[in-house]
Amino acid sequence: MEILSCREARATDSAAPSAVTASNQGEAVVQELTWKLSDVILATGGRFVSGPAQASFAHVSTDTRTLQKGDLFLALTGANFDGAEFALDAVRQGAGAIIVEKVPEEEVAVPVIQVDDALRALGDLAAYRRAAMADLKVVAITGSSGKTTVKEMCATLLAQEFKLSKTKGNFNNLIGMPLSLLEVDNQHDIAVLEMGMNRPGEIARMTEIADPDIACIVNVQAAHLAGLGSVEGVARAKGELFAGCQTWAKFCVNYDDKAVRALARKMPQEQISYGRHGKALVRATHVKNMGEKGMAFTLHVGAERLRLQISVMGEHNVSNALAAAAIAHAAGLDIGQIAAGLEKFKAFDKRLQILDIGGLKIINDCYNANPASMMAAFDTVQAMRGAHKTIAILGDMLELGAESEKAHRRLGEMVACKGFDYLLVYGEYAKVVAQGAMDASMALRQVHRLPDKEAILQTIFECMEEKRFGKGDYFLVKGSRGMCMEKIIEGLQRELG
Repeated sequence: MEILSCREARATDSAAPSAVTASNQGEAVVQELTWKLSDVILATGGRFVSGPAQASFAHVSTDTRTLQKGDLFLALTGANFDGAEFALDAVRQGAGAIIVEKVPEEEVAVPVIQVDDALRALGDLAAYRRAAMADLKVVAITGSSGKTTVKEMCATLLAQEFKLSKTKGNFNNLIGMPLSLLEVDNQHDIAVLEMGMNRPGEIARMTEIADPDIACIVNVQAAHLAGLGSVEGVARAKGELFAGCQTWAKFCVNYDDKAVRALARKMPQEQISYGRHGKALVRATHVKNMGEKGMAFTLHVGAERLRLQISVMGEHNVSNALAAAAIAHAAGLDIGQIAAGLEKFKAFDKRLQILDIGGLKIINDCYNANPASMMAAFDTVQAMRGAHKTIAILGDMLELGAESEKAHRRLGEMVACKGFDYLLVYGEYAKVVAQGAMDASMALRQVHRLPDKEAILQTIFECMEEKRFGKGDYFLVKGSRGMCMEKIIEGLQRELG
């Protein structure tokens, strides 16, 4: 059987899942894409094993916890679990069919499709769905830091003009991104997809699946070095997005990032440059830090300009706003729509959110961390400290490989150089961070290396009792996602909220 690639199918529109028309008492007709069994086999190249030969499905699921009756269940297999076991659970919960690598020994009454690689089959299904929607515009965003913020900003802008679907939460890997794309249907005009990775080839595969019309690499920084080796390795991996796009795609290029400019330099695609650089098409001038109120700047799009204020803190968020503005410009929005959308945008969960807990100014930036995002957070806090004290509560930066010890020592040095009054740190590299801070002239009484989150909370309460810090002071809480630094904030809310 000949299997069309995503792009061949998109060009010919010959491999589209069936469209089912649903109407509601004379209201506007909505086209909802459904899967026939033949679509699934064609998309995945799978082998029909057993069960009824005719079936259709509205949704694809990989999780028995959220499975709905009649869903097509795809049994992913991992290092610590057997997808075939979940497939049987899915059948018992009402799955309409199952896709498996290993056929269950127990006979089931629903269609069974066997594939060589379930993860690849998931991507193939998403690519097939994308090919079915020739009019859909896809925006793909990647970068070492800020990509989720850019995605959310971009979605806020584009939702003014388009019916939009976007990556939910951090569904940005080879499982989450295809699942996000599989949620798109004929009511959507545009899909905004975030692409994350920690090893070579992942962005290339996601680009193959999504076939983007607009692509943006937000930045290239030291992140995921354990799987990529060096910043040059990060650049090559992120560059897979530009390299995998069609010639008709539009690239949004961060003109302030030399590595991103280098990745785009010889590409034939139309390019929309953005940044603080004077030559950027979409740029910012007269930037003013408004502290807790956010950032004000003049937005330029070509010869047009407007003064605006965004409610998110930090100069790095001006760059994120420009990335979203460039994407929106590529999608056809004018400068007035772009400015209005940016002013509507609000900070979201665990990303430089200011919380007032018992009079303490808690800056929740727990979502993730790498050296560049740590520096951006430090700068943001120091710009608004005024007469108040600043306290850095830090966990490890993960996935930095051989650079970990050096990066954490530098982290401690920067805590001292940025003038933080206190450092509370825990994790595998806590000793290195603490030593770096003291080597950069932070006093021993200012540095607390602690064994766990409970000890951090106890130290905070003790220091408050001793009047070392208290109401009105700023507490930055930050670390990599795996450090779960939000637990410290939850503890403060329990005791002080």
